[in-house]
Amino acid sequence: MIKIIIVRDKSEYLGYEISGHAGYDESGYDIICSAVSILAYTALNSMAVVAEIGDKDMAYAIDENLGDMSLLLNRTNMKTDIILKTFETGIKLLLEDYSQYLSLDYKEV
Repeated sequence: MIKIIIVRDKSEYLGYEISGHAGYDESGYDIICSAVSILAYTALNSMAVVAEIGDKDMAYAIDENLGDMSLLLNRTNMKTDIILKTFETGIKLLLEDYSQYLSLDYKEV
């Protein structure tokens, strides 16, 4: 199962933590892992391209073998909030049909 945690404080989205594998299909054919990966990578890359957040203002880690990925922002703006809300929306849409393969929780910091 893929475990997704969205990190936020009371008013802002700050990042996400993803761990595990869906187990929907073999590696390379797992559409659930692929969908979560594309959402996470798009959010990560959008921080630089769309929200203009540099490496010094965010920390991220990726371990493809373990299926782990995390992003934590040190600086936020309206665009980062929109990007992470869009990520959250995509995950919630996946949960509608594939809840046995992934979970979504929240962590307040």
